Amino acid sequence: MEFPVSLGKLFTMKLVYRILILIVALTVLSVWTFRMKASSIFRGGSATNMIEEFEAYGLSETQMYVVGTFKILAAILLLLGLRFPKLVVVGASTMGVFMIGAISMPISIGDGFIPTLPSSWMLFCCITILLLHKRLHINMGNG
Repeated sequence: MEFPVSLGKLFTMKLVYRILILIVALTVLSVWTFRMKASSIFRGGSATNMIEEFEAYGLSETQMYVVGTFKILAAILLLLGLRFPKLVVVGASTMGVFMIGAISMPISIGDGFIPTLPSSWMLFCCITILLLHKRLHINMGNG
C-alpha cells in the first residue's frame, strides 16, 4: 500500500528525479560525442580513447558504434521523458542494462574497481530514476 507524500517531499522527489535524468542523459551524450577521443582514468586497459577501450574488451569498432547508438538513443529518451514521462522508463531501463555491461567489461579483463565507478554511478542513477518515476506517478494518480 502506497501512502501519499507531503507537497515538500513531492517537490524534492521531482527535483531529484529531473536532476538525475539530466545527469545521466547529458553525461552519456558528452561521453559518446565530445569525449570519445579523450583519455580518462576510467578507460579500460591502457586505452586512450573509446575505440581502444572497446578493443581492450575484445569488441570491434562496429560494436562500439552499436552500443553508442543505443546509449545516445536512451539518453534522448530520458530528455524527452522530461516532457513525456512514459519515455523515462524505456530510456532509464535501456541505459541501466547497458551500464550493467559497462560495469562487467573492466571486471572481465581484470582492470579493478576504478574503471567501474562511472558506470556503477550511472546504474545507481538509472535505478533511482525508475524508483522515483514509479513513486511520483503513483502519488500523482497516474500509476
